[in-house]
Amino acid sequence: MAQTFPYTYYACDCYDSNTTTSTKRASQILADEEDRTFDPRNPRSNYALYPLEHLLYCEDCRQIRCHRCVLEETLNWYCPSCLFEVPSSVVKSDGNRCTRNCFNCPVCTASMTVNVLDNPDPSAATPDRHILACPYCHWSTLETGIEFEKPTGVYGQLSRKGNGGKAIPTQKERDKYRELRKEQLSKRRGDAPIQSPSTEDGSVREHDAPSRDDLFSHLSAFYKSQADAQTPSNPFSAHDLNFSSPSAYSRIMNLYSTASAKKQKRGKPTPMREAAFEFEGLNLHEPASDTAAIERIKRDGWSATLSTEQKLAQHNPYVQFDDELRPVPTLLCTKRSKRCRSCRHILSKPESKITSIRYKIKLLALNHIPRLSIRALPSPNTQSSSVPSTPISSTTPQLAFNYNALRSGIPTHFLLHMSNPLFDPIRVTLATSSTTSGKVQSRITILCPQFEVGANTDVWDDALSSSVSPVNRGSVMNADGQIEAGKIWDKGRNWTSVAIEVVPGFLKPVGALDQPEGDDVLDEDDDLLEIPIFVRIEFETELNAEERGLGDSRGSKGEKERREEAFWTVIGAGRIAPM
Repeated sequence: MAQTFPYTYYACDCYDSNTTTSTKRASQILADEEDRTFDPRNPRSNYALYPLEHLLYCEDCRQIRCHRCVLEETLNWYCPSCLFEVPSSVVKSDGNRCTRNCFNCPVCTASMTVNVLDNPDPSAATPDRHILACPYCHWSTLETGIEFEKPTGVYGQLSRKGNGGKAIPTQKERDKYRELRKEQLSKRRGDAPIQSPSTEDGSVREHDAPSRDDLFSHLSAFYKSQADAQTPSNPFSAHDLNFSSPSAYSRIMNLYSTASAKKQKRGKPTPMREAAFEFEGLNLHEPASDTAAIERIKRDGWSATLSTEQKLAQHNPYVQFDDELRPVPTLLCTKRSKRCRSCRHILSKPESKITSIRYKIKLLALNHIPRLSIRALPSPNTQSSSVPSTPISSTTPQLAFNYNALRSGIPTHFLLHMSNPLFDPIRVTLATSSTTSGKVQSRITILCPQFEVGANTDVWDDALSSSVSPVNRGSVMNADGQIEAGKIWDKGRNWTSVAIEVVPGFLKPVGALDQPEGDDVLDEDDDLLEIPIFVRIEFETELNAEERGLGDSRGSKGEKERREEAFWTVIGAGRIAPM
């Protein structure tokens, strides 16, 4: 564990959810789960332990819920730069990027701004030129030869301009170019009568290397034509899911036709072929491009190349040099609600307003589950006879303790502090195994496994009430100066402290020549002392109106319901020092 000592983690039940089993073994599995002890050294336990602040709580299931126990639902999409809410229909059509003037720098990922270039001839009536510039690293689109005519609608202008100021063809121009190439190919093969090609359109590029958008457009059109060619020969195509199409009607009528109609012989569909030309989406590798890239690296050095992060952030992840960079549209963010995976109860729901950080619903586990913490108890010889009654969070210089050097074989006492966030008093039962698991076994003894914790009432009620009296240390310590079992150490308004006795185990010499190989060799973190504690709480609470049925009169006269909850915790007490 990377967290400093001492620490407390809570276990979620989802880490050990059983797969589908037979009915015969269901009762046996439930019985085994009740008798099984939580093992913090199990590799699967690393995915089940969380701090209390990271957990949610389901009021219907009355269980702790982690991030794997919840289902997330997207409430809305918004741009974190301009705080503009994007409809989900626009996200489905345009993607999860901001389509306004929000861009990130491709070099340092900072937000870019629209700047106006200085006009070299102020007297001339030339329109203003605009660029996207990064205020942090001073990279701008001027380095790649991209300028804009207007300061607004930058996303649309950028989608029509390539690096170096080249115009990016539209979808109609790509379709016209593809049809012209098909016509020229058919003329060469003699499959069509000779006609004068319509070369008056200047959109034909005779030979620029096709971009990734061009290849994708050609390939998608080719596969669509191949799929459409299968429809006449196979009207019962399985991929046709349109219920209003003629093939769907034919398929439905065929289900209720006679047996003779079913035995009719159907023609085999023509097998689909792959793309064979550039206008169909075929992209052939050119070794000359690799040679040119190597020569440029020799000339400009590695500083002209891009890092892996810069490549992955680009629309085309196969760019290699810095003059191929383009501004990156800002990635949209979402606001999400969380539901319980078992009962679909809402656990967390933020406000739909973009600028609001508040939540409509947020069921945190720290508001429903008692908080456990631990600290070392000073030696009875060094502490005074009367210790002030303060919560566990208060620390003094005399309580300094080295948690990274626990002495093997010497009993060490810890104070387990439990605070109650509920408005009802609870009765707590703690349980743990007598020895810890692993190769280094330590003895654990909870001196007071059953105790009560007061309700989380108002602080002034505690000040005006005389029911809570300080615990006399003389009643806790016996004549030999040892802590008596079955007695609490201290208590307050909504918290109680009990003592735990820990006898750290002995570490075997690591790296010694006479050390046997195999299971006796200590692994990493075998000297870590972690205490699994099973916590069971009982309390009585009044029924809410939502929890009662229509014909249920419970709770109308202040009647209460008894509830029980149980969960596993793991407390990190420290590390055992070698002898």
